[in-house]
Amino acid sequence: MTERTEPGDLLDFPGAAELTAAGTVPPPSPDVLAAVQAAVARSARAERIPVPRPETVRPLPSPRRQRPRGRPRRLLVAAAAVTAIAAGAVTYPVLDLGGEPTATASASQFLDGVAEVAAAAPATRAPYWKVRVETANQDDGRRTDTTYFDRAGRIWSVDPDGTVHTPPAGKKGKVKRWPVGERWLTWPALGELPTAQKALTALFPADATARFQQVALLLEDSPAGPELRATLFRILADTPGVHLVGDVRDSRGRAGVAVEITRKSSYSTGSGKAVTNRAKDRYVVDPGTGLLLETTHKLLGRTTPADRYTWLEVGPADHVDRT
Repeated sequence: MTERTEPGDLLDFPGAAELTAAGTVPPPSPDVLAAVQAAVARSARAERIPVPRPETVRPLPSPRRQRPRGRPRRLLVAAAAVTAIAAGAVTYPVLDLGGEPTATASASQFLDGVAEVAAAAPATRAPYWKVRVETANQDDGRRTDTTYFDRAGRIWSVDPDGTVHTPPAGKKGKVKRWPVGERWLTWPALGELPTAQKALTALFPADATARFQQVALLLEDSPAGPELRATLFRILADTPGVHLVGDVRDSRGRAGVAVEITRKSSYSTGSGKAVTNRAKDRYVVDPGTGLLLETTHKLLGRTTPADRYTWLEVGPADHVDRT
């Protein structure tokens, strides 16, 4: 400690005793790191302090070094505490971040962290977008579909044997679109959407669950640019009722972090009678890339297997391949 810095100054925050007593523990999971990044980012934005991304976070400097001028001590200590959490010293604490909402390891914080990752991804100018998805449901069984679409929305499909189905010339045939509120938008129209969170949120349904579903559809397979994807994740982060499941593996064994939301669902029985039930939607996200790995929809209280969509490849393409 220096003459001007007493131990009580540096350790004057909730959870300090736990940090001191924790000792050495195993490395953190990706959801904890994402939550850490989101918590530090929110506090730093309030003070205009640059924050390193999770992969570049370094240990807190020795307290013997002089404190940088102009940085509030309590903010730095809070950030240090969160960094210690990232190192595994404390699991899921509540921290006072000096006027900001209390920070817990939640779905909201995880999705905020993924938004930072998505914002840093490179933009694409490729003429095509490729989607390869494995679908499993009660009606169709299990299958893998490969499709390409261009910026006009024209769709190419590729059979398992490599046969390519070319869209008809002109305006005939299917066009790839995504719902945003009551509109269905093509690839170029997505690029015209606002990236300010308040303005973008206003374009989606007012109902939180309906808004979540539309945003998730865009994140699954659309060519939304980095800034737009980041804002979409922030909208999900502000949706009530989203639960952080934690580290999981999808049906292909890929590691990710899952979030869930429970919603009302209506379906028809064999007699045509409408039934209202609850369904649980799970989204598995790769926290390192911000890409969705898998989506499942499960009706609660029924033995029907969940509908599953495993996103095997979603991204830009220079041409349509036969494979």
